[in-house]
Amino acid sequence: MNIEYAVLADYAELVAGKLYLMGGGWDTSNVAEAPAGVRCAVAVGVRMAWEDIGVRVPVVIVVEDDDGQEFVRLAAEMSVGQAPNLPPGSSQLSQLAANMPLTLPKLGGYRVHITVGSEAALQERSLPFRIVQRPPQA
Repeated sequence: MNIEYAVLADYAELVAGKLYLMGGGWDTSNVAEAPAGVRCAVAVGVRMAWEDIGVRVPVVIVVEDDDGQEFVRLAAEMSVGQAPNLPPGSSQLSQLAANMPLTLPKLGGYRVHITVGSEAALQERSLPFRIVQRPPQA
C-alpha cells in the first residue's frame, strides 16, 4: 500500500471511480481578515497491493496549525474491490475525497496530515498551506 497522491482543493468529488476537483493544487489561501472561512477539500489516492484488495484500511485526516493545534480530525476507511478481469497480482487505486469547510482563527501556516494504514503498513503525507491577508484593492 502506498499513498500515490494527496492534493488540496476547493472541492473534490469521486464519481464512478474518477476524481473531480475544483480549484485543486493550492497551498495559499488569500483572505480579507482572520478568522477566515476557507473552502478546503483533500483528495487522496492509495495504491493497494493485490493482497490488500477487499481489506478495510483506516485513514485519518487532521488539520492543524504550525504549533500543532488541531482544528479538524476525520477518521474513515478505504478499501477497493477486485476489478473485473484484473490480472492476478495487479494493484488497484483506492480514492477518497473529503470536503472540510474550515474556519481558521489566524493568518499563518497550517497543514493537513494524512495517515493511511496502521503499524508496520502506516503511510503518511503532510500538505502544508498558508492563510495570508489579501492585498488591498487599488
